[in-house]
Amino acid sequence: MVTAGSDVGNKRNRTGDVERDSENRSSVGRRRFLQAAGAGASVALAGCTGGGDDVVRLGATYILSGFASLYGEAAERGIEMAQSEINDNGGIDGQDVEIIVRDSEASADTAIQQIRSLVEEDDVDGLFGLDSSGVAQAVAPQVAQLQMPFMITHAATPFVTSPEGEHEDSVGNDYVFRDSNSLAQDIYGAARTAGELDATEWATIGPDYAFGYETWDYFQDFCAGLGVEAEFTAEQFPALATSDYTPYISSILDAEPDAVITPLWGADLTTFIGQAEEAGWFDQIDHTLFSVGMGTDLASDGNPLPEGEYASTRYDPFVPDTEANNTFRDAYYEEHDTLPTYNAEGAYRAVYLYKEAIESAGSTEADALVDEFTGMEHSGPVGDYQFSETNQATVASIWGTVSYDDEWESNVLDPVNRYEAGPDELSEALGDSDLPTGI
Repeated sequence: MVTAGSDVGNKRNRTGDVERDSENRSSVGRRRFLQAAGAGASVALAGCTGGGDDVVRLGATYILSGFASLYGEAAERGIEMAQSEINDNGGIDGQDVEIIVRDSEASADTAIQQIRSLVEEDDVDGLFGLDSSGVAQAVAPQVAQLQMPFMITHAATPFVTSPEGEHEDSVGNDYVFRDSNSLAQDIYGAARTAGELDATEWATIGPDYAFGYETWDYFQDFCAGLGVEAEFTAEQFPALATSDYTPYISSILDAEPDAVITPLWGADLTTFIGQAEEAGWFDQIDHTLFSVGMGTDLASDGNPLPEGEYASTRYDPFVPDTEANNTFRDAYYEEHDTLPTYNAEGAYRAVYLYKEAIESAGSTEADALVDEFTGMEHSGPVGDYQFSETNQATVASIWGTVSYDDEWESNVLDPVNRYEAGPDELSEALGDSDLPTGI
């Protein structure tokens, strides 16, 4: 793996909006034309252009610096495992895989420059990564312009797998895929969990960008669609990398809700937990639901999630109990002395998805890979799944109770619930909502 930094400044914005042009809208038509003309036919891998130099070259971009660098660090670990395993076992159709990882800096501008550099200067055969929903929404149209497949492994916004035109914020297209569960799938599980609790008044504290607002919107609509008795009383949206959560915590406590759902993540989550404990949060709030909280907890040296609260994850190291999952978990733990996070597993699996697609197509040509990913059935540590017609993996929504495991010296989810979160389940649960399922 090659890790490269960036000399681009961090220009953070709330939505990550970028200007779109007609090239984005025309790319799908071009792909259909190439298929019809036979230009996308598989050829011998050795004859492909792509990375060249007798290697398959992939490009990835994750947050490698700043408040959420632990996500990028976990992804790098998963990438290194996959790369080593594949190259030690004959590579991809006999060619080694080389992976170049760049820092997105949690910035849409930086991420776009990085992926353009990976495609235009490093000549990669495929792209994967992304941690931020706002960044993903900005990147998706650019991927269509570049006509290069991009496998999202973390960023969760449903709008990147909701076809353009379905909703005013939808930016999904033929070139964008996601192998992890989306915010819609995750929050469907949150609403199912809420329905089992003795709580009727709900509040939220989430980051001041797409992920925070979308979590709250989907939670309310899923609760309504599932018939969960709930009143939504208070909301706070602190900026990313906030150091003092005291006023936001006080505002929520003053509203006296029964329960709170929070999608805070990275260092923001551990900072919040420490200050919330000092303020008596967990004595005053009956239930706190940490959306994807286990992704931060396992990798952080900061404040752990409190036992007895509820959290979700996009991958569980113990469920499903399969050879693939157990082997991945044990090898990761032996190497890093910690359980693997969902960001490590999602990145690990993305490399294997490219291996399968390239070997099946016999080509690294972009449209051939897109054809392979479309509707692909796959199996990995996360279990068996298929990509839906919107290019979203039909993986489960995983929620459970935070418990400490002495054997693994780590927080785990026990008991843990896996909620099937396919197109039918999400569509029915959203009911009359105008929010897209993204699946």
